[in-house]
Amino acid sequence: MIELEDASEFIENYEKTTKRKVYRFPFSLNNNQESAILMVKCGSKYISLPYLSQGVIETKPKTFNSPIFPKNWEIRDVKPYSKHSYNDKVNFEINLQDVYNYTSNIRRKIKKSKDNKIEVKSGKSEEIINDFYLVYAKRMHQIGVPPRSKSHIRKNIKNNKSLLFVAYKDNKPIGSASLQKITEAYYENILFASLSNYMHFYTSYALHHSMIEYSKTNNASTYSFGRSTKDSSVYKFKKHFKAQEVPLYWSFSRKTKSLRNNQWFFNLWKLLPYHITIKLGESIHKRIY
Repeated sequence: MIELEDASEFIENYEKTTKRKVYRFPFSLNNNQESAILMVKCGSKYISLPYLSQGVIETKPKTFNSPIFPKNWEIRDVKPYSKHSYNDKVNFEINLQDVYNYTSNIRRKIKKSKDNKIEVKSGKSEEIINDFYLVYAKRMHQIGVPPRSKSHIRKNIKNNKSLLFVAYKDNKPIGSASLQKITEAYYENILFASLSNYMHFYTSYALHHSMIEYSKTNNASTYSFGRSTKDSSVYKFKKHFKAQEVPLYWSFSRKTKSLRNNQWFFNLWKLLPYHITIKLGESIHKRIY
């Protein structure tokens, strides 16, 4: 899990962005130090934390919302906490404190993107938001995933913890990504999309290169590529960067079912009219964490 000595600022920003209250519950670390695990109530269970790949621990909590750990819970970490766990997701991380060098193959593809005149812009302006969302929503419809609403994107960048990156070819947006500052030291790519008919311009390499350089400039110690499903095409793409592969375990207090396991839903989503998916996306995301 991600550890913070004082999570007050993190909690404030998280609550503003998600409109969900964060609770502190007692949680013992390996050294038996009593810390607080940050959790959010989603329906009848508490999750640490919705929308993030890993939970967050406050190592020196001043208070707890409850002295008793909840009975119905979900914990996200790099290790399991119950027999009801699944780990089909992994993360890829680069330690920016070490000297990180791209492989010759990655350097060649980044150079190719520049030769193809792919320009990456970053920011929070309304123009960037619109260009980001145009690519993101189209790509999500192609792969059958409900998109976040544009209003959610605005909220997420308003708190100064997220930045949008857009790749352009001849002034047309063809790729988009969001970079979130989880902590002062940990930056993670949260959303990512690249239009399939422009992938031969190495758009995805240009976007990740820009986010890695931004993270380094802002003194981050870790750049996270974000989670992906094992053996998927996205997973295989990220492996090219020779980053550290981090297994992710989502553990539950009891046996549970997830909408993510219903492939029929994602196949059906692709068949819906594009404008309908835009309207329904946010309501669906309230149930996908």
